[in-house]
Amino acid sequence: MSTGFKTDPVQLEILVQRFRSVAEEMAYALKRTGHTAFVNETGDLGVALISRNGEIFGFPKAIGITMFVSLNYVTVLNAVDDLKQGDIVVFNDPYTTGGVGSHLPDINIFKPIFHGGELICYAYAYVHATDIGGKVAGSLSPSSYEVYQEGLRIPPMKLYRAGQPNQDFLDLFFANCRIPEDNWGDIGAMVTAVNLGEQRVGELVGRYGRDELWQAIDDALDYSEARSRAVIEKIPDGRYRFSDYLEDDVVTGIPIKICVEVIIEGGSMLLDFAGTDVQVRAAFNLYSEGRPHPWMVYKIMFLLLTMDHEIPLNAGLMRPVEVAVPDGSILNCKFPAAIGLRTTLGVRVQDALMGAMARALPEVVPAAGAGYVAPIVFAEPNLVSGGLKVTVIEPMVGGTGATSDSDGVNARDVVDLSNLRNNPTEIVETIAAVKIRRYGLREDSAGAGKYRGGCGKILEFEILSPDCLTTARGMERHRFAPWGLKGGFCGAKAKVLLRPSGAEEFEDIGKIDSLKLSAGDVLQVHTPGGAGYGDPLERDVARIEKDLAGGIISAAAAELDYGIVLNGAGIDRKATEKRRAQLAAGKKDEIDLHRLGPDREEYERLWSDDLWDRFTEILYALPVPFRADVREQLWHRVDQAARNGQQVTPGMLGGYWEDIKVRYNDALGQAARGGE
Repeated sequence: MSTGFKTDPVQLEILVQRFRSVAEEMAYALKRTGHTAFVNETGDLGVALISRNGEIFGFPKAIGITMFVSLNYVTVLNAVDDLKQGDIVVFNDPYTTGGVGSHLPDINIFKPIFHGGELICYAYAYVHATDIGGKVAGSLSPSSYEVYQEGLRIPPMKLYRAGQPNQDFLDLFFANCRIPEDNWGDIGAMVTAVNLGEQRVGELVGRYGRDELWQAIDDALDYSEARSRAVIEKIPDGRYRFSDYLEDDVVTGIPIKICVEVIIEGGSMLLDFAGTDVQVRAAFNLYSEGRPHPWMVYKIMFLLLTMDHEIPLNAGLMRPVEVAVPDGSILNCKFPAAIGLRTTLGVRVQDALMGAMARALPEVVPAAGAGYVAPIVFAEPNLVSGGLKVTVIEPMVGGTGATSDSDGVNARDVVDLSNLRNNPTEIVETIAAVKIRRYGLREDSAGAGKYRGGCGKILEFEILSPDCLTTARGMERHRFAPWGLKGGFCGAKAKVLLRPSGAEEFEDIGKIDSLKLSAGDVLQVHTPGGAGYGDPLERDVARIEKDLAGGIISAAAAELDYGIVLNGAGIDRKATEKRRAQLAAGKKDEIDLHRLGPDREEYERLWSDDLWDRFTEILYALPVPFRADVREQLWHRVDQAARNGQQVTPGMLGGYWEDIKVRYNDALGQAARGGE
C-alpha cells in the first residue's frame, strides 16, 4: 500500500480489509436471519459502515447490493436530533433523505455507534420489502405517477429509542402494508445486522483507539480516491457521447431517451446528461438532487474496479466522478414524481454510459447486456387474513454482453449492481400458489459475434388459485434490442406470453403492468440475451459446436448467423470455411462501433439529433408540471407526421409548439409573474 498517509501502510491495509469484513459479516447476518425469500434467498439487501461525514468506508464485495458507495448519507444522518446510545433510525423516502432512500420498498435503518459517549461512526442496513402499501400488491407499478401511490413514505425517525422499539411507529407502519409480519421479520434481521456492526466497531476502537480509527477511516477514503484518479488518468482525455432508451413508460408508449457525454480530463470524470428526457408521468424517475447517485454512475465504479482490482471499495473510489443533470429530468425529478422504477431507469443509464465508454475503451467495455431486471410479484387471496399474500416469484434478468475476448454470461446480467440469486423452485412452489413448469436458458437469445452474448432465460408458471394478480415492473427491451460492438449482433428482444386456462396456444401480451390471473392460466416470461462482440463469421467453430450441443443456439441460427454448413455428421468444416469466405467478401470493409438494431435505427431516422435538441429545448423552457403533457402532445404530432410520410424538421416542431402553446398562454403568463 502506498505511503503518504498518517496511518502506517501495513496497518491501513489491515484495517481496510477489516472494515470490509465487518460489513460482510453484517450482510451475512442479515441474509441468514431475513424472513422473506426476497431477502434470505434472493438477497436484495445492503449494509455499510458510514463515517461521521456520511461517507461509506466499510462495504461488502460479495453479498447483497454492491453499488451504493457513491451515496452520501449526511442529509439523513443529520435529519434526527439528539441521537443516543441504542437509538436506531428508519426511513425510506427519497424526498426527505437527499435521495438515499431511492424508492419506497427499500426500508433503510442506521444506528449511531458510540464509544465512551462519543460518536464513532454509523452502522447501516436496508432490505427491499416485498410490500410497503400503495396502489398495487408489491407497491410498485410502472403506471404510478405520484410517489403517494407507491406506498407509505417514512421520513427519518426513530425505530428504536435507547434500545426499545418505537411502538407508535410500528403500529402506523404495520397498518399500511399488506404483509406486516413478513416486514417485521426483515426489520428484525436488519436490527441484528447493525447491532453486530456496533459490536465489531467497538472491538476495533478497543484495539486501535478512537483517534487511530478515525484517522484510518480518512486515510482509507483518500487512498481509494488516489487509486481511482490514477485509473482515470489512463483513459484517453476526451468527450465521449452515446444515448439509449427506455422504450416506453407503459402509459404513453413514448420512448424515454437518456443522453450522456463522458468528459475525461486528467484524473477527473464528468458525466453530462444534457439532453436527457424530462421527468415522466410514470414511475421511471430518479430523485438525485443533481448529485452522482449510484443509479447514474454504478457501472463507472465497476469499470474502475475492473481496471484496478485492488482499489478499496469505499466512497473514495467515486470522489473523482461528478455529474451534470438537468433539473426536472428523469434523473433529477421534482416532488411528487413517482420513483418506483428507478432500477429500470438506472440500468438503462448504465447502458448509455458504457456505450459512451466503449468509444474510449473498446477493448475493455463489453457489448450491451440484456438491460432487464423484472421481479415477478405474485399476489393471491390470503384465506386467513382476508387480504392478499404477496410473494416475489423470481427476479428475472437476461444475459450479459460479450467482451473483446470472452462470451457473455448466461442469465446473469445486472449482477454488476448486486449478487442477487434466483429463488429455488421448491421454495417458490411452497410459498405461492404456482407450479413452475419451465425455468431455463432461452435458445437463440444470445447476440451472435466472434464472442456471443449470454443467453436470456424463460420462466413458465401455472396459476393454481383463482383471483390472483401478477405485477412485473421493469420489463424492457421488447422493442429496442441490446446493442452489439464491432460487428456483434444485437441480443434477442424480450417477450411475455399467456395461455389462458382452457386455451391451446400462447399469445404475446406485451409488457405487464398489473395482470389478473386465475387457476389454470400459464404465463411465460422470455428475457433478452446479451449482445455479441466482433464478427460472427470469425467465431471459432469449436465454440459453435459446443453451443449447438448445449442448446444455446439452434441449427438454423448456426447457419444464418455464423455461416455454418451442417451435414448429417455435424459441421462440415471445409464447406463452412468456403461459405464464410463468400459471406465475408460481401461485407463492407469498415463497420460501425455500435450495432444498434433495425428498430432503433428506424426510430432515430425520424428523431434526429437536431430534432431531439429542439424538442428538449422546448420542454425544459416550461415549468415542470407542464412538461409531461406538452411532451406527449408534441411527440404524437411528430409521430403522426411520420405516418403521413413527412420528415419532421426542427422548424416544423417549433410550429407544432406554437399551435399547442396557445392553450398554455394564461398559465405560462401566471408562472412568469411568480404564480400570483
